[in-house]
Amino acid sequence: MLEIGVAKTDITTYEPALGMMGWGMLHNVVESVATPLHARAFALVEPSPPRARPLVLVCCDLAFISLALRRRVLDRLAERMPEAGLGHAEVVLMATHTHSGPGGFTHYPFYNITIPGFCASVLEGLAQGIATAIEQAYRGRRPGQVRYAEGAFEPDVPVAWNRSIEAYNRNPEVVPVGPGQRAVAIDRTMRLLRFDDADGRPLGSINWFGVHGTNVHSDNTALHFDNKGYAAQELERAMARRGHGGYVAAFAQGSTGDVTPNDRRHPGRPFMRGRHPDDDDSARFNGRLQATLALELVDAAERATPLAPRLMAAHAFEDFSCIDVDPRFAGGRTGLRTAPAEIGMAMFFGTEEGPGLPRSLRSLQGVVMRARERWRRLRPPETFAEHAATQAEKIPWVESGRRRILGMARLRRLPLPWRAHPALRLVRALDEDEPDAKPWTPAVLPVHVAMIGAVAIAAAPAEITTVAGRRIRATVAEALAARGVTHTVLCGHANAYSGYVTTPEEYELQDYEGASTHFGKWTLPAYQTVFDRVARRLGEPAPVGEPVLEPPRFSERELMRRAFPATGARP
Repeated sequence: MLEIGVAKTDITTYEPALGMMGWGMLHNVVESVATPLHARAFALVEPSPPRARPLVLVCCDLAFISLALRRRVLDRLAERMPEAGLGHAEVVLMATHTHSGPGGFTHYPFYNITIPGFCASVLEGLAQGIATAIEQAYRGRRPGQVRYAEGAFEPDVPVAWNRSIEAYNRNPEVVPVGPGQRAVAIDRTMRLLRFDDADGRPLGSINWFGVHGTNVHSDNTALHFDNKGYAAQELERAMARRGHGGYVAAFAQGSTGDVTPNDRRHPGRPFMRGRHPDDDDSARFNGRLQATLALELVDAAERATPLAPRLMAAHAFEDFSCIDVDPRFAGGRTGLRTAPAEIGMAMFFGTEEGPGLPRSLRSLQGVVMRARERWRRLRPPETFAEHAATQAEKIPWVESGRRRILGMARLRRLPLPWRAHPALRLVRALDEDEPDAKPWTPAVLPVHVAMIGAVAIAAAPAEITTVAGRRIRATVAEALAARGVTHTVLCGHANAYSGYVTTPEEYELQDYEGASTHFGKWTLPAYQTVFDRVARRLGEPAPVGEPVLEPPRFSERELMRRAFPATGARP
């Protein structure tokens, strides 16, 4: 048997007037708390000599996991419980992707502009809460078993819709759908692990289903755990009514990149919204739908054969700005690679559920794309050739990998009222020379594969679209078929964050998701290349003497110069 422990801690942390992470709107700041935020931890240990193998899964009510937060959590664990041996390979941190959690807990400045700034007190508060959940789960473990179940929402259950069907329909393996069929153009399967003690009593569960945490919109100013938080609350209460107090239920993300919980407009309310005019009611409604299916799967898992008590994990940091793509994942084409991160024009127009610039102006992108030939003449031939081969159809507005906006490295030249708002002052600070210049968004990212019995979990640091997620799952399943893997789970928003991942076919359209795919047209094949490599190393010792890539460290000067004026995080 495995040793299993579960725990839930409150990680509600914020600074008044601190921006929320998700919508990227200056007015979307924290003024109060509508619902508490939690970290739910599941600690597994395979007590096999000569050394026990641990694996910890943690789901947090946050927009994403930052590299800084993951590093800080691991540092806290090394201080509190060094005997556990919990490092990068042993800990999977996941986010529910609520857009109403605190911001400021990343070191990379692009994600801090609307906060505005890095907030050390929020980073520390979140790290302490998450580390406490892990420690409680690890120290409270007992003999137990893990079971797996999966099931799909019926097509008429109003839980999620594809918000970008024109891009979805470009994929050769899908049956094209019309505007009225957006509900079937997603992965409607929920995948669930159930954790029991040795006597079969349920301790908790974690499931993966992709749908954005965007029932609560940018006109909100209270911390809110959104639909996934309500789903967890509903399932935990249902299990408590059955006599299982202390049950911990986590609702993690799957392929969520093009999946929305919003399908309608309400009179007098802006944006595409959920079932009800009130966002909290819509989040409750959506969460209840997820909890209902999860409860059915908890019961189905009780009848399933326990997974073999075998744990494995493999982890690697990869520089996604320069991945050579395996031709197997690019239709046999050779010589393809990724490029330093760029964010395209369409990203700044947002989506129907969260517009940015007026979406009526999106036609400008077509004008710019038609003028591409003139643009080519204005740039050095080698620069244009590289862009055409990697970023291809994208019209770059922010080159976060090369630290440029609209092609300009010297931001002071932009005619902006720099002192008018803290966010503008933060943008201007990006122009200051650094002895060790770092990109504005992360390039060195974690790729993580964990195995529990015959179930493999592929943890990706991005928002993966429906078909892109399907291809990653197929890649990992094929790589691990000889290991006896029968079920593969994609976990998005895990361990770090680097925008979106679309298929190359979806990318060509350059809608919001394609414009937000940082490393270019071949980002998905690059992820498949790396996931295949990492999965095939599962259970093998790390090569001796091989250089280990790590994300860059930010200096105190860099962080403080771009800091939010915090006074001490509020619990």
